[in-house]
Amino acid sequence: MKSKSKLTESKVLILIAAFIGTAIITFISMNFEASEMYTTTMKSATLPVVEMVADTGIRYNQLRGYTSAVDDSLINESLTPLPTDKKLGIAVNTYGSQIEKIAYKVRSLTDHSLIENTEVSSFTQSDNTVDAVLNIKNLIDDNTQYSLEIILSTEEHETISYYTRIVSGADMKLADKVKFAKEFNSYCFNSDLSNNMLEYIETSPEGNNTNYGKVNINCTQSQISWGNLKPVVESQIKATVKDISNDVVILYLEYTMGAENEYDSYDTYHVSEYYRRRQTSTDMYLLNFEREANQVFDGKNDLTSSSKINLGIHPDTDVNMMADQTGVNTYFVNEGTLWGFNSATKAFTNVFTFTSDESDNVRELYGSHNFKIMNVTDSGDCDFLVYGYMNRGEHEGNVGVSLCSYSYEQNQVVERLFLPVDVPYEILEDNVGAVSNLSGNDFYLLMDDTLYSIDLISKEVMVEVSGLVDGTFATSENGSMIAYSTNGSMNQSPEIRVFNMERRTDYFVKAADGDYLKALGFVGTDFIYGMAHQSDILEEQSGIITFPIYQVNIMDVDYQIIKEYTPQGGAYVSDAVVEKMRITLSRIAKNDDGTYSSTSIDQLINRDENNAEEGLLSEIGTTTARQQELYIVLMKAIDGIDGVSLRVSREVVFNLDTTPDMDYKFTGQNRYYVYGYGRFCGSYTSMESAINKAYDTYGMVMDYNGREIWNRYKTATAGISGLSVTAVDSAESLEYAVAAVATYAGNREDMVALMNAGTTAKAALEHVAKDQTIVVKGVSVEKMLSFISAGQPVIARDGADSYVIITGYDTTDISYIDMETGNTVSKKVADANKIFALWENVFITYYR
Repeated sequence: MKSKSKLTESKVLILIAAFIGTAIITFISMNFEASEMYTTTMKSATLPVVEMVADTGIRYNQLRGYTSAVDDSLINESLTPLPTDKKLGIAVNTYGSQIEKIAYKVRSLTDHSLIENTEVSSFTQSDNTVDAVLNIKNLIDDNTQYSLEIILSTEEHETISYYTRIVSGADMKLADKVKFAKEFNSYCFNSDLSNNMLEYIETSPEGNNTNYGKVNINCTQSQISWGNLKPVVESQIKATVKDISNDVVILYLEYTMGAENEYDSYDTYHVSEYYRRRQTSTDMYLLNFEREANQVFDGKNDLTSSSKINLGIHPDTDVNMMADQTGVNTYFVNEGTLWGFNSATKAFTNVFTFTSDESDNVRELYGSHNFKIMNVTDSGDCDFLVYGYMNRGEHEGNVGVSLCSYSYEQNQVVERLFLPVDVPYEILEDNVGAVSNLSGNDFYLLMDDTLYSIDLISKEVMVEVSGLVDGTFATSENGSMIAYSTNGSMNQSPEIRVFNMERRTDYFVKAADGDYLKALGFVGTDFIYGMAHQSDILEEQSGIITFPIYQVNIMDVDYQIIKEYTPQGGAYVSDAVVEKMRITLSRIAKNDDGTYSSTSIDQLINRDENNAEEGLLSEIGTTTARQQELYIVLMKAIDGIDGVSLRVSREVVFNLDTTPDMDYKFTGQNRYYVYGYGRFCGSYTSMESAINKAYDTYGMVMDYNGREIWNRYKTATAGISGLSVTAVDSAESLEYAVAAVATYAGNREDMVALMNAGTTAKAALEHVAKDQTIVVKGVSVEKMLSFISAGQPVIARDGADSYVIITGYDTTDISYIDMETGNTVSKKVADANKIFALWENVFITYYR
């Protein structure tokens, strides 16, 4: 027994020793692994740049490379017209990289099917340039756009993808069109040539002649020629074609210029020019010209004695900025760079930038990224997001969201998280960051339709809520709060959850029996929601739903009701728009037949609007030489402008373990993407808003798959024939109009029976074009003619229960089929406008 006990003790001691030894080894190993964790500072750019080459040698459509997957159907940066023989020349600026292989793919924009996949058999390389020709096969239709992916392989990167859209057809005289834009540009910088622009500009009172940052075709010759600024072009002028046909071209010129300032030094500006030009058989017309100039902040002579930071010449007054509670530390964004200013030390800090003093900055200045300043502490530290295309560094060629923290004391930026995405910057910018909050090591981020919670230590990703649809949720301006319908319904929500990520608390707003709720927005952190009786909610046969709100409530951050609004005179609220501290309410009244009509608007003023405005502000100042300039008004006054210093963050540190395992796929369904003035102008869930925005910006509306839905530029005349129409009583006109349009589109279902069974017109037409049916209210008939131009008839309401089918138009008249007679009627455009506007401009159609 004794010896057995000793043996047992020995075994126990051995096991304890082994455990301690293992623990020590494990501890050492863990510490060794932590200390050896790979980190790196921001590397120089390594990716080549690709340009298209016209027959005349003109280079245009400069493309940047992607090193991760991206949905090319959403990339709409440029359109490349193919030569008539479809032999497309390209030039690659290698920046020292060895090009090992060149290939290309052509895909359909309709269904993303692969049409061609070809490796280029030969190319020539001299110095830092590679020249090649892509022999596009004769497998594509003329006057139809396709996606072109150019693929390079280098020693450092196995696959680099470059994207543009291509179109073939007759000779579109590209070289002549680019040449004109560059000649017009030269008129702006050469006083001897300035008079040459007079035959193209259209000076009028509509032009703004007070800001060099934004001019257009309506400005004066002097304003377009930069007046007293006297700048010089300092870079190559980059031409990008946005749209082109035989007679019309839309293109951009981009360049950097410099101008002397009052301190005997030069200011730098990034300039973009938009041209829309039409060429006829006899003449040429400049249809539109817009120019924007953004001064590049450098921290030199930019602090005024009145405690303001001078940002210089800019096209607008918006500044992306934030300060700490004391006002000592101010952070702001300027031309792709995050800056900081400390009022106590009077030190400017260049916190984060892709630009480099050791490069020509062609790659580094690619402006497809932005910042969101999330938090500024009293000690000067700052948390921020960098999102979009990563110009260089550890994620070069990726599109994603990078969460970074800057330490003012250490003067160092550390990346804490990187989330790669598969969509281009424009789409990402419009769908990320409305909600983003950092609370300790918990990071909340709203991307597309999902709110994620990410533990920055473990990198564990949790879905807080998914399936969010515009109209079912609202977010606070500072991104710390969200309120959403718990059942995801836009018009049948019995409950709304209000979630405060900063406090990590939530509250559920519950509807009274027989009511539904709708989230309307936030004023600061005060939540606005509306209540409607279920019996008042109306879904018309067209598919349009009216949610008549009988009471609007405002709830503060402590979930207490601070305001109740009830419309007077039997009116209801149909919508709310929040602008700063003011809420504008659209109101409707109930008609005798149970439908609703628009009435007057009303406004609610938040309790804080009449208080003296505090915090960080921007303002405009003017000078004779430079005209309008933009300033940041500091919260904390400075004691003079002597001793101002400038520093650059010591390093940007990337860690290998910052990317979590995250199953993210952008959906984009039910969103409409607007491109105006040749640029992305935002996405909308409301087709009415999308069309109006595209109309105002001379642009187009596209769907998530890159298909064009609406275009401001329609044909001068259009007519649709072949509709088979049965004359019916007005009460049945909608059913039979839908049936006629469905049959015309190739559908053979009995639409009349379908609708008589309770299906709406929108749902019925979904059988013709799933997810491509359009029902709008409040858009003028002239804007709806774009669908006629594209070959889709439009159903329009012309009475309480009466509908017609619009089939054609010319410069003076609009034609439609009267469903009661089956005859075609022509009305003057103005008269047709009055008829359809009287019945609230309700239209139904589809797109292919």
